Amino acid sequence: NSLLINHPICLKPSDDGHQTHVVHSFDNGVWLALDGTWYSGGRTTINGIEKDNLQSNTRAGLTLAVPVDRHHSVKFDASSGTSTRTGTEFTAYGVAWQYRWGGGL
Repeated sequence: NSLLINHPICLKPSDDGHQTHVVHSFDNGVWLALDGTWYSGGRTTINGIEKDNLQSNTRAGLTLAVPVDRHHSVKFDASSGTSTRTGTEFTAYGVAWQYRWGGGL
């Protein structure tokens, strides 16, 4: 019998991960965000022996939100891995329709 322990991949700063967001709002309600993420973890240990399979990845992303009217906007986003030690490497694109409500609109 073998004992496998798989450590989590974490985004919390206290658990080896960081996120940064820089957002700019324009007068016409459009906003643009640049995002960066670094996370690590996922190392496995078998029978007390730590394996050399730590995952450590960085990603960069961009989001653009364009208002359609007072309560609706369309968001476009893209993100891509900038470095990958071990793990997944992918690029993602998205489009979302957003309904907004509440004060301040």
